[in-house]
Amino acid sequence: MMSLMEAGLEEGTEVFAMSETDTPEAADNAIRRGASYFFCKPAQTENLRHLLEDIATEAISTAPSQGDQDAASIDQFGMLRGSCRAMRKLYRQIRKVAQTDVSVIVVGESGTGKELVSHTMHLLSSRRDGPYMAFNCAAMPESLAESELFGHEKGAFSGATHRHLGHFERASGGTLLLDEITEMDIDLQAKLLRVLETRKLRRLGSEQDIEVDVRVVSACNRPPDQAVQDGLLREDLYYRLAQFPLRLPPLRRRGEDVFGLAQFFLRELNQRHNTGLTLSDDIKDTLASYAWPGNVRELKSLVERAYIMSESLIDAEFIQAIGEQANAAEAGDQEGVRVSIGTSIAEMERKLILATLRHTGDDRSAAADMLGISVKTLYNRLKDYAETS
Repeated sequence: MMSLMEAGLEEGTEVFAMSETDTPEAADNAIRRGASYFFCKPAQTENLRHLLEDIATEAISTAPSQGDQDAASIDQFGMLRGSCRAMRKLYRQIRKVAQTDVSVIVVGESGTGKELVSHTMHLLSSRRDGPYMAFNCAAMPESLAESELFGHEKGAFSGATHRHLGHFERASGGTLLLDEITEMDIDLQAKLLRVLETRKLRRLGSEQDIEVDVRVVSACNRPPDQAVQDGLLREDLYYRLAQFPLRLPPLRRRGEDVFGLAQFFLRELNQRHNTGLTLSDDIKDTLASYAWPGNVRELKSLVERAYIMSESLIDAEFIQAIGEQANAAEAGDQEGVRVSIGTSIAEMERKLILATLRHTGDDRSAAADMLGISVKTLYNRLKDYAETS
């Protein structure tokens, strides 16, 4: 079965999959490749009719009228904003899955808003009055990750001077986001799988099991099935985490959402500082022609820079000037990593990593993507540099 991209379908297209094989594996494979719904042949005609009516009704109710084309009124859903078809499809999926307790994996490029999706699901769920916590699997050293997730008892290891409750216990009754799940140590993944399956954990240094009631959402910026093939993610954990996958569209595929989001970010700045800067209409084509490798996060940063440097109207020429400055800064970074013959490979690597971090504004996920390494590898390198400095 082809994916949506392989089939040439645009983001937001509703895909129904049918199969004569009624197995969890068949349904799982269809959904992972972009199907919104899975049916076993022969499908019940009445169920299909009701489903199509629901989709049509929602499409009509959310379609903007001719008098409501101002992108400043871009749709808001929970903590997310966007009016394109792909985002409205995402809203439908979130609305449905939020009412359940199934494990959800959110897949999307860096800067697309994976944590906002997770938090929105929490706010729409029956757990909304419970805690919401996020744990970045890449940001935590392996030696501390298990303790931070599952807790420890006093005396469990050197420096454990008191009992510590981990994220799972503190998030009990609510939602826990495991961000950058593919960066988690493989041995710790086995312990995580046991907790997910038994709903029980054991603090480090304890022999007593503790029951926890946590809805787990995981997120990653690389295809999780590829991470499984690369040995970065256990296959059994993947299937346990990905009971319902959600895929976030990159900003470059969101059409006029780019201009709408730019207006929204500018409006926030105007309200915060009691100013009245505006975006010109000619900026639309400029924003739409850019690939946005940093996605929404990059767009927000660009609007903030334009706001600081402009006095009244922000137009296409002004945005292009900011882009040229960014390119010049990047060129400066590239000059900064020029090295003389005889420089060690390790020193060249160090200079390149630090220059890339400067370029991304210390966004470590974005820097790791640009360098072609995992976030975990980046953190390990930085730890080494700190220890040898």
